[in-house]
Amino acid sequence: MKTPHLYKITNPAGCSFNTRIISQPFLHISRHYHPEHEIVLILESTGKKYIGTGITSFRSGDICLIGPNLPHLYRNDDCYYEHASSLSAKAIMIEFDHNFVGKDFWHIPESAGIKRLLHESRRGIQFDWSTSGNIRKKIVELVTQNGIIKVAGLIQLLDEMSRSKNIRYLTAATDAFEPKNDPDKLSIVFDHIAQNFHQNILLGDMARLVNMSESAFSRHFKHRTQKTFSCFLKETRIEHACKMLQHDSKSIFEISLDSGFNNLSNFNKQFKSVKNMAPLAYRQSCHHFQHLHA
Repeated sequence: MKTPHLYKITNPAGCSFNTRIISQPFLHISRHYHPEHEIVLILESTGKKYIGTGITSFRSGDICLIGPNLPHLYRNDDCYYEHASSLSAKAIMIEFDHNFVGKDFWHIPESAGIKRLLHESRRGIQFDWSTSGNIRKKIVELVTQNGIIKVAGLIQLLDEMSRSKNIRYLTAATDAFEPKNDPDKLSIVFDHIAQNFHQNILLGDMARLVNMSESAFSRHFKHRTQKTFSCFLKETRIEHACKMLQHDSKSIFEISLDSGFNNLSNFNKQFKSVKNMAPLAYRQSCHHFQHLHA
């Protein structure tokens, strides 16, 4: 299997962690890793998931907790990729840094169960389908929550997970990916993009930021992320737009400008190339989901 690539996760403005609703014809994120913990709930579709060295099937209702830097990939069954297929894949993903509530949280005795859970997540944790109904309910509720209630909701979710007796590990030992030592050049670039993606960002500017030639920077970036710089920047902007479409009442034109696109036509084209649907259809799909689970 190919070397996993580093996937950069950016939290929405004013939020300490990220929640995402995936709704598309099929899952198509390649094998990757990231320093954040991740909870995945499959709402619709079937297939196989590759967590570390483990390979297991998934179906609607499947819940998994994936630890930091643990390579993973979700792939739908072949029928989802057939031309003109009417099938669809839906999932909720929650991504959070280990210290999303601050380092002092881990010093209080009440956090012991959650602390142990997150430590064990380095092996990938599967929650039993038949006994995890309350966990599924809390994951769905978390998507529609905001502010401090959302933070409390994640803590309650993790506490519920830590109390579950019906779990299994998906890989025999930790398979966390340890990238080669790098003088944090890409971290500098990622931070710059996260803060300035709504502005015009050129490859040459990023190369100069880390004292590299454009050609050397392009090769290094592609090697580490398995994506071109322009593709990564586009996907960063689209992910920001998705969060606004889910939670913001601004017009699609305003969201396109806030996300770094200079005209609505280009935004619609680029959004569809990443999400396989137009921005308006994405917003309607998210609102329909939120209404069903309100």
